[in-house]
Amino acid sequence: MASLQGCKKPPAATTVFFGANDAALAGRTSERQHVPIEEYKDNLRIIVHHLKECFSTMLVVLITPPPVDEEGRMQYAKSVYGEKAMEQLERTNEMSGFYASQCVELARELGLPSINLWAKMQETEGWQKKFLRLAVVPTHYA
Repeated sequence: MASLQGCKKPPAATTVFFGANDAALAGRTSERQHVPIEEYKDNLRIIVHHLKECFSTMLVVLITPPPVDEEGRMQYAKSVYGEKAMEQLERTNEMSGFYASQCVELARELGLPSINLWAKMQETEGWQKKFLRLAVVPTHYA
């Protein structure tokens, strides 16, 4: 971001879209990605303040993490890893929802717009298959 400070015209807007990996569950296979929820919220606040310090007129929009298709993640893991697949999910929709709520809450506190992707996607029946697809590479390309 520091390299943008010399811009003659600051960006009109930016989006901040973090939380999907942060919401990984502690003690599970993706634990290294886990960020405690209060730290996640503090990190978002720091990012927003930095952006506003650099470009006070820039619109900053916070976007929540998306929902988690728990069944789809488990099916995918089993199809790839077979018996070695995780027994417990490393992410849950419930935990992603907690992170989403903190993102929305922070946006309100800071007077910023937010997009609650977690909630909005789930308004559509069959959202798991319509919006969330795992990138699967056929084995003959791997």
